[in-house]
Amino acid sequence: MSKAVIAGLGIQGAAIAYGMSAFGYEVVGIDISPDTAGASTEFLHKLGVPITAIAGDASSFIAAIQSPQSCDVLVSALPFRFNTDLARLCIERGIRYCDLGGNIHTSNRIRELAENRARLPVMTDLGLAPGIANIIAELGYRKLEQADTVRIRVGGLPVNPKGTLRYGLTFSPQGLFNEYHDECLVIRNGKIRTVDPLGEIEHIHFEGLGELEAFTTSGGIAGTLETMLARGVKECDYKTIRFPGHADFVRFMLFECGMDLDSFSEAVTNVCGFITQDQVLIDIDVSHSRRQTSWTKRARILHDDNFTAMQKTTGFGAAAVAAILGSGKMDGKPYPLYADVPADEFIENMNALIPELALGS
Repeated sequence: MSKAVIAGLGIQGAAIAYGMSAFGYEVVGIDISPDTAGASTEFLHKLGVPITAIAGDASSFIAAIQSPQSCDVLVSALPFRFNTDLARLCIERGIRYCDLGGNIHTSNRIRELAENRARLPVMTDLGLAPGIANIIAELGYRKLEQADTVRIRVGGLPVNPKGTLRYGLTFSPQGLFNEYHDECLVIRNGKIRTVDPLGEIEHIHFEGLGELEAFTTSGGIAGTLETMLARGVKECDYKTIRFPGHADFVRFMLFECGMDLDSFSEAVTNVCGFITQDQVLIDIDVSHSRRQTSWTKRARILHDDNFTAMQKTTGFGAAAVAAILGSGKMDGKPYPLYADVPADEFIENMNALIPELALGS
């Protein structure tokens, strides 16, 4: 049986472990917190996942991947600040590695290490966006064979919105701050440009939800821009979906009130809090204006009794790619891009874990 090591057994680590087990992997989970490791183990055992969990320090990670025979793939669900060292460790020991990403500088550093030293594949940014949404956009591009416009719209929202921001936290407020605060890269008229965050607001209508807004945020297009630019795509961008009015209030908090990371995180945590009753909206459009052809994927993923929508689209999505990575089907390239993910296997894996996504239909 193939073996996967999951580094970090928090919210997303538990979802990844579930997914890897569903794909037939023996799963070993490692977390520095005994409480986290214990809680996730108990939860997963109730779902029939025979995970072996270890609580320990860095030496535990080293012991778990002493040789290429010790595991087929390591998936990091740790905060991004740990990922460079963990990726380096896997590269040194000849272990396939992937993570959820979350920080452009960290991902760039890992890419540099992989391209210079890796013998087996190393992938980063396998969260929701950047990550699964970008791979779905690749499916659309392959379907058309050629396109000049790629637009990715994604949002994690509460099912029952409350308060002025009409939002609820499904991941770290630090990550949210980076998305809202940092400059955004886009392709405009065939060139990579920088635009401000929380701008270019457009209206999107989702059945059952009414009118929503989408606006520029940082990081979601990472890993896609260079590929699309090389293909001659003229317009490519990523926007975050929220309930109407959200962007204006956040812009007021960050750029008029001048909130820093700590004050913003505290405010959002106090006002919105973390939620489990969530939904993830995906709206991806790939088109070719001259040929008048287009490909669109729209989906609304809801939480269930065991997993949040964000766990499904992030943790399950990472597992869908990690399972392919661990099989050896992507060997031969030290740093695979989204375009290198085998379409048929990805669709099969995603539909197995998230049937409501209905890829390929």
